[in-house]
Amino acid sequence: MFLAFAREEVDLFLYNPTWGRVELDTARRLAETHFEIADQDAGAFSCRQTGGPRSPDSVVMGANPLRVMIPTGGTSGRIRFAIHDWSTLAAAAYGFQQHVACNKMAGHCVLPLYHVSGFMQLVRALLTMGCVVFGRLETFAREHQLLLKENREDRFLSLVATQLERLLRDESNVERLRAYRAIFIGGGPAPIGLLEKARSLRLPLAPTYGMTETAAQVATLAPEYFLKGELHHGRALPHVRIDIVNEEVTSERVPAGEIGLVKVVGLSLFRGYWGDSSKQSNLSILTSDLGRMDAAGHLTVLGRADRVVITGGEKVNLREVELVFEGSGLVKDVYAFGLADREWGELLAVAYVPQDEAIGQETLQDLVAKELSNFKMPKKWIRLDEIPRNEAGKPVLRELEARTGS
Repeated sequence: MFLAFAREEVDLFLYNPTWGRVELDTARRLAETHFEIADQDAGAFSCRQTGGPRSPDSVVMGANPLRVMIPTGGTSGRIRFAIHDWSTLAAAAYGFQQHVACNKMAGHCVLPLYHVSGFMQLVRALLTMGCVVFGRLETFAREHQLLLKENREDRFLSLVATQLERLLRDESNVERLRAYRAIFIGGGPAPIGLLEKARSLRLPLAPTYGMTETAAQVATLAPEYFLKGELHHGRALPHVRIDIVNEEVTSERVPAGEIGLVKVVGLSLFRGYWGDSSKQSNLSILTSDLGRMDAAGHLTVLGRADRVVITGGEKVNLREVELVFEGSGLVKDVYAFGLADREWGELLAVAYVPQDEAIGQETLQDLVAKELSNFKMPKKWIRLDEIPRNEAGKPVLRELEARTGS
């Protein structure tokens, strides 16, 4: 259906079919579209006609006036549509192609098409004369077979951590997963235990960083380096430059190894948010993500700058606390969060899954005491067999709060 509209002068809005009434009403009010088409499996979209009929001879991909509005911000309760056109989408697709050095893209898409990481698989296949197989985790084995006629060097799979964990529950999927050149893992930090398991199974994982506003990937770690034990997000793709800048003076880059805000400069950046004229053609975006860059240009994204708690007047970066746990080899998964408290303002809480039964809270407290300041010591500890996560791999905070009695 998308390909039919790709030749027309329209504004195409992608909808999430799981949105509730309030979210759908918000999206419809923003878009003011002329008609909608819905599919329970693939998602939904709506269109605004922006010009008259166009002859086939006038359609040139690089100058095609189609615009695609990709939703972002739904989890925060504020839905916005990031505007992309063929120029931004093509820059991202060809930058990806150059980065992985493949002739074409053969993708196995199990991510929703209303999400940028799912939608871009269609765009890459279209622009590189490749192919894409659409499927679901429940039918992964069957759809995987459809890609085997393609060269392994052209086969790619994109997952969030939760999807990878579910696929690995079936041991027969291990050989299938090894049949891809790269398995991109994004959507937030993956549990360290899951990454270690994937490495032990020799799966070609490629941790990646990107967002809706950048048309998906802007940095990716090559699988061969992941298998050697490296844990970062790799180098910037050819179509962008990534800088780490001072949080207070965002025009200043910080030295290699220091933490700052991630800034992306490049041709794949969105044209602005629908209905917001403040950003329409800027080639840079200052994200709300904290990161650091080593001397070799490897990016490590630490998480959102607003993932902080203020406890007893002291600011604690939650990702900094999690990294201490992850680097210890003592936990399979960990998540730090804040709880409202009369005395402290916020309490620092941590949910963790130990590597084995012998690892207790005291051992982990000793670890934190050696690595971090006293005020960064969690005051609430939740030992779990598994941290509850949603379909996107994000921890379900309300379930964790329920475990604390808050």
